[in-house]
Amino acid sequence: MSGPLFKPFRALGYITENVPFAVQRRGKETYAVVSVGRTWQVYNTSKLTLVMVGPQLPRAVVALAAKGDLTFAATGAAIHEAKRMHASGVYAGHRAAVLQMLVLGDNLLSLGRDRQLLVWRIGQYDAPEGVINLGADFEPSCMAHPDTYINKVVVGGADGSLQLWNFKTQQLVHSFKGWGSPVRCLAASPALDVVGVGLADGRAVLHNLRFDEQVMVLHNAAAAGTSAGRFLQGTAAANAAAASSAAGLPLLAAGGSAGIVALWNLEGRCLHHVVRDAHDRPLLGLHFFAGEPLLMSSAGDNSIKQWVLDGADAVPRLLKFRSGHSAPPAVVRHYAEGLRLLSAGADRSFRLFSTIQDQQSRELSQKHTAARAKKLKVSQEELKLPRVTQLAASETRERDWANVVTCHAGDPAAYTWRLAHFTLGEHVLTPPPDEQQAQGRQQQAAAAATAVAVSCCGNFALVGSDAGRVDRYNLQSGIHRGTYWRKQADGTPLPAHDTTVVGLGADSCNKVLVTVGSDASLRTWDFRRQKLAGELPLGAAATHLALHTGSDLAAVGCVDRVVRLVDIEACRVVRRFSGHSDRLTDLAISADCRWLLTAGMDCTLRVWDIPASQCLQVMHMGTPVTSLSLSGSQDLLATAHVNKRGVFLWSNQLMFGDPASVATYSEDPVPVHLPRIAAASSGKQQQQQQQQHKTDASGTPAPLGPNLATLSLLPRSQWENLLHLDTIKARSKPLAPPKKPEAAPFFLPTVPGLSRNPVFAADGSTKEAGGAEAGEAAAAPSAFVALLRSSKAAGDFASFVSHLRSLSPAALDLELRAMMVLEGSEPEEAADEQSEEVVDVALLLEALQGELDAARNFEMVQALLARVLVVHGDTLMRHPSLLAALQRLQRRLRGTWLRLDDLLQNVRCMVDFVSNAQQ
Repeated sequence: MSGPLFKPFRALGYITENVPFAVQRRGKETYAVVSVGRTWQVYNTSKLTLVMVGPQLPRAVVALAAKGDLTFAATGAAIHEAKRMHASGVYAGHRAAVLQMLVLGDNLLSLGRDRQLLVWRIGQYDAPEGVINLGADFEPSCMAHPDTYINKVVVGGADGSLQLWNFKTQQLVHSFKGWGSPVRCLAASPALDVVGVGLADGRAVLHNLRFDEQVMVLHNAAAAGTSAGRFLQGTAAANAAAASSAAGLPLLAAGGSAGIVALWNLEGRCLHHVVRDAHDRPLLGLHFFAGEPLLMSSAGDNSIKQWVLDGADAVPRLLKFRSGHSAPPAVVRHYAEGLRLLSAGADRSFRLFSTIQDQQSRELSQKHTAARAKKLKVSQEELKLPRVTQLAASETRERDWANVVTCHAGDPAAYTWRLAHFTLGEHVLTPPPDEQQAQGRQQQAAAAATAVAVSCCGNFALVGSDAGRVDRYNLQSGIHRGTYWRKQADGTPLPAHDTTVVGLGADSCNKVLVTVGSDASLRTWDFRRQKLAGELPLGAAATHLALHTGSDLAAVGCVDRVVRLVDIEACRVVRRFSGHSDRLTDLAISADCRWLLTAGMDCTLRVWDIPASQCLQVMHMGTPVTSLSLSGSQDLLATAHVNKRGVFLWSNQLMFGDPASVATYSEDPVPVHLPRIAAASSGKQQQQQQQQHKTDASGTPAPLGPNLATLSLLPRSQWENLLHLDTIKARSKPLAPPKKPEAAPFFLPTVPGLSRNPVFAADGSTKEAGGAEAGEAAAAPSAFVALLRSSKAAGDFASFVSHLRSLSPAALDLELRAMMVLEGSEPEEAADEQSEEVVDVALLLEALQGELDAARNFEMVQALLARVLVVHGDTLMRHPSLLAALQRLQRRLRGTWLRLDDLLQNVRCMVDFVSNAQQ
């Protein structure tokens, strides 16, 4: 089957979605598991770095839990288990969707809408270990495990009551009357017998389970300042932690649908602090880190934040956060040779995404919106600029002044941004009042900016308005540098277009300015003199413009769903491309001007061959594309989609795949799926994790592919010195023999041997008494030989090879010489009558043969084999069994070398051919 021209690569900008996170502690690090659509991802909370992304699941994730290397994700009624990144099993027992999961020891507890609490033994997928029916009149909503309550969980109900169950005996321990309002969340407290209960009416209750007594009630716990019915709704969460702040205060954190986090002082029974702009969407989860003054929160605005409670008053301040678009992006453009992406969306934010490291992605600052919002007592979103409708950027003057210009919905001004500082620029580009009065049209003063462009030199910004006006500004100073007017026959000035300007751009030499408008016309202007140079009627109102500065070709998308390719110099249409069944949403021209990419609301992305004037391929995306951008090197395509909060990257298969498998010059749509989320391959911890999974039992790196030789990755001196050990010993030999000391000190005589532990020589009486035992001890094999024999008996030389890798060159040479075959071993003896020394040498050759067959430890085995031939060469030639083993090794080595020589010969031929072709 023919494949797509662009294959899914990865998705950017997804942080978390509408499911509470799961936290687990592993050693010195703490990890948070969050859901993202049909998969999950793991963050290291120390720096909020993405370390792992799970597999794609059949449906969206609704609940999460984690233990060690295992992650449990519920999708509807099924619970999918994954060991690290790979699916390992499915727990299927619920008849309705899962509400919440808990991991307690070796058990996984799942609470479902079918009014059942299932107890699973982790790793046993067939059936649950226990099934607890909560009752037909009890509708569960959440659960928690109180500390020190062994094998017990508290289940909250929609009627406001609580139930305490022993999940081992499947018995109801106690039923709590409740508070007459649905329980939305439960949190275990460090104080014994106390749990925190979040209610739908906005109350947070501390309840003592042992005595069934109410300890404290906090009304309007989320402190939103609105009706209490909004607090702690849906998937909102509350958490309690004692001594969690720098001041040692017992605090409870509560959050609700207003996105506010309220901290309550439980000791003083009063409100401690309110973080009003914590999030822009309802809270999903809150978590205090044990022993640290840190609070972590997540919400439906696609963000995770950490707050530190430092200072004498323990007032929380934002420490670190990760966030993405909280609403779908509408404009996406490549920047910096495709390594970064600029995106803007309906959430009124302007963001920079890195295609290499997720940690480098960030939102561009709009200058003290948080401080101004706090002062004016409004939300930050109200003070942000309106949503971006168009943007333009130039890398030429990035370090000198503002180099990005944006226009916003309904705003007559265009705004500059300093990308080097990741902040809003100093200048706001607004037409001067005198120019507006010269038009004689008062309504044009409030006309919104609709199109922007930046010259290739980075000195000028061009702004088109809803009234058809086009202005030029100096980016360094922000000064207005003229307006492009048309002249009537009587000399009366007219704006550049009669209606909205939808696109504009300048050529690479700043000689020609191109503008298109919804008045169905394309006009060219003298950039410097600001005079009309040419005009071309399009036949339909324009909606989009893409200008290729290198070839002076402009692609204009119109309302009739036809894309017209215009030669700017000749001012005529040279190509027409039609095929979309719904309106166009965006278009782009490749850097080499061979491809034209168009997207429409018909869910298709079309790639056109400009020289051939044909459709190269039609890709059916499944979701309409709202914006697209092709990198300068044409390796990555970036797209934004309807109702998708991420930016999606696609890899060019003509560069990274098999060009022969790509379907070309066909009108048949090729279906593709949106890219998945992927973790960046960096970080010390991830390298260690990869190393654990890329080595076998002997410590040898796993092969990268079949029929590839794998090196041992040992220090070069470890195997190279083995080849030249005799030379090294000769050079290290002392010039003069050691002198005998005049008065030798008393010492205990030792027996020479291979072991590192000294063996003291026995005296005469001991020798006479234990002669037989001493003879048996002398005949005992060394640890090297014993390991070789045991590996043969087990049928696996992995432990022996691991021991070989750990020995130094001198120690390895000593072990080989200790295996010397004595002269008494006759070669004509039968195989079952051979001496142990001959058998040991044969086992050593067999172990080396196995490593050669598997192509492991290639350079170490070659050096070791060379040393064996030096030490045991004479013995190998005298014994037929050893000689046969040598011949097998020779055939194996010859075949390996012939295959390698054939590959090298192919490379030499190709190099010679290319060299001659260039002459």
